[in-house]
Amino acid sequence: MSLRLPSLSSVFRATQAQAPRTAAAAASTVSAPPAGLRKGDSGPKVKQLQDALVKVGYMTKAQVSTGPGIFGPQTEAAVKKFQADKKLPTTGFYGDLTHAALKKALGTSAPTTPTTPGGKFTKPAVINAPSPNQNSRGGTKIDTIVMHHTATNNGAGDLSWMRNPQSKVSAHYMVDRDGKIYQLVGDDKRAWHAGKGELHGVPSDINNRSIGIEIVNDGSGKTPFTEAQYKSLTQLTGYLKQQHNIPMKNIVGHADVAVPKGRKNDPAPNFDWNRLRKGIS
Repeated sequence: MSLRLPSLSSVFRATQAQAPRTAAAAASTVSAPPAGLRKGDSGPKVKQLQDALVKVGYMTKAQVSTGPGIFGPQTEAAVKKFQADKKLPTTGFYGDLTHAALKKALGTSAPTTPTTPGGKFTKPAVINAPSPNQNSRGGTKIDTIVMHHTATNNGAGDLSWMRNPQSKVSAHYMVDRDGKIYQLVGDDKRAWHAGKGELHGVPSDINNRSIGIEIVNDGSGKTPFTEAQYKSLTQLTGYLKQQHNIPMKNIVGHADVAVPKGRKNDPAPNFDWNRLRKGIS
């Protein structure tokens, strides 16, 4: 996802003649457009949809500030991701159900400008791959990120296993060897990635409070993590840390929280923690 801001177009130069408005006032005017938009459409209603998706965190301002509104692949991907997170059919069509969900989200969403220090991370592109292995967090606040290795170097197989109801395991995200990020469980739901555990010596239901990230690696300590994985993992972890205001000390490996100690070695002995922490700090 490109973070470069495009040059001002004639569309935006025309708005300079209008009376200035504060950022807060402009943000308050964002609303969900009427239903009935699909890929290939263009015009003000599409721009309104894109602005709404920016506000709820599914698109970036850079993605939508290049023209009057074109419902292209990026907008369709954002709509599908929003639909998946809201447990709607992932058609990419902005219909009545999606309109209602977006309207509700706009009424409860926080400002898109990050409030945590730095504010430099946007959510990286993810591939939606829903897993049935999830349940409610029961209102528990997210305050931890747990890193795992998948125990194989076969991303396709790992993904299939975590999406199999019989496996009884899942994670929120999986980072493949080529850097592609798959999202299996929405952040607001409880994924099944950590068993009995503790955080900083205090027994806790780790799944309730954490986001789990599986990294495709056999965990032997001999198989290097790829450059693409480190780049994707840094962007994803930085975004999640920023989004949920997670303290650095709570970004841990499964080895750090599993009990008894020594039961797990995730993410692996050769995982470069210093690189990750430097990248997200």
